[in-house]
Amino acid sequence: MLVRHGATAWNAEGRFTTRTDVELSTEGADQAAEAARGLAATQIDRVVCSPLLRARATGEAIAAAAPGDPPVTVDERLREIDAGPFEGLTGAEIEAGPLAAVFHRWRSETDPAWPDGTETYDAAVARAGSFFADVRELPGTTVAATHGSLARVLVTAVVLGIAPGLHRRMWLDHCHCAVVALDHSPPRLVALNVAARNIGV
Repeated sequence: MLVRHGATAWNAEGRFTTRTDVELSTEGADQAAEAARGLAATQIDRVVCSPLLRARATGEAIAAAAPGDPPVTVDERLREIDAGPFEGLTGAEIEAGPLAAVFHRWRSETDPAWPDGTETYDAAVARAGSFFADVRELPGTTVAATHGSLARVLVTAVVLGIAPGLHRRMWLDHCHCAVVALDHSPPRLVALNVAARNIGV
């Protein structure tokens, strides 16, 4: 199960938030607590988090409410996809500045260009795929507390086997989940952008 972290102040302002270690806002902490309550009756065997504070706080809240005190570990492979020069900027700021044309090429679904500092789809898919391959070998249920873009790229490219650029046609709200069943080959996407309270695993 992939869970997007709770909201931050930068999210509320519409700023690209990837490598910057922004903490959960009050709203985000409330979302994480609600997700934890929603999953409190779910058997969770382990929680794996991105190292960034917003994802770690979300994962730790879920683990604290789960039965059986599941372990929490940090995995660098769950970091958000690096937005490079767009980090910290809003869409309006980018459109009004010198990066507008580069931004549009970067956002292309079919033929993106990668300005210095951005992470390519190939790199993101490689680390997401490596994480997924390791998790598939584990028994029980894993909750991965991660980020919106990386979670969607994992779903598109690794689970569904389609072009990673198509992740922009999907959405994952804060503290909502993508549920992947691993007891099938190939794995199946069971739910996308579902609130934790609506999940029965």
